[in-house]
Amino acid sequence: MAGRDEPARNPLAPPPTTSGKLRGFDLTGRRAIVYGGESTLGRTIAEAFREAGGSVGMTSATTQGDALFALKKAAAGGPVEAVDLGNATNVQVATKKLRKDLGGLDIAVVVPSAYLAQSIRKTSEADLAAVIEGNLTATYNVFRSASRELADKTADGRLLVVLSGLAERGLPNLSAFAAAQAGVLGLVRALSQELGARGVTTNAIVAGWMEDTPGRGPDDVNANVLQRYIPMRRFGQAEDIALLAVYLASAASGYVNGQSVAVDGGAMKHL
Repeated sequence: MAGRDEPARNPLAPPPTTSGKLRGFDLTGRRAIVYGGESTLGRTIAEAFREAGGSVGMTSATTQGDALFALKKAAAGGPVEAVDLGNATNVQVATKKLRKDLGGLDIAVVVPSAYLAQSIRKTSEADLAAVIEGNLTATYNVFRSASRELADKTADGRLLVVLSGLAERGLPNLSAFAAAQAGVLGLVRALSQELGARGVTTNAIVAGWMEDTPGRGPDDVNANVLQRYIPMRRFGQAEDIALLAVYLASAASGYVNGQSVAVDGGAMKHL
């Protein structure tokens, strides 16, 4: 028996990660496109895919100057395309080009980024259209284009979207954003049925309050009422999302389909 001050040791040696079932988590040989790669989450997911052995191409979510600068940096020398995800033609052309650059396509991940915090009384038709375009339309364009490029695949195709917790919960002054994101969940469920027979899975990661969430307040839990609502007593980090994305993109998740998986420190079970 170990002494009181001696750290406990696992009596079982960990299994090798290069053989057996755990090989399913390896992305070696798999080709991915991350749409919305200029965001913190998009960049971190791309980094995680590369670390897992995958080849990654990236697009922007918008064609604004700041987004393109961040995208180029996040691509780490890999293929990139400047895209407005709300434009179906742009998305289709970029997907075809990146598929050619990568030598194929196995995984498509989209991180929609159109955000609006505004009361319904002050939300104009143009405001609503922009939020829907930047979330629901953008994701639809990505999934439609990617599914066409996955047409010759018979197994292990992956469609994945990263959403806000507001896709499943409501807060004041976020009606347009919440409605647009909730629509994406309906798309995920429908495509899980439509594409599943081809071996293509469609899933969503639902992020809680993250370190870069607008208006989240100070880091000190004693000074932050919002943070006290999170059972883990901290805000989420991009790596928390990226690690799950690797699993959902891998062969290990082949029977996970049509799901929305919350990465929120338990907040949605608390609220």
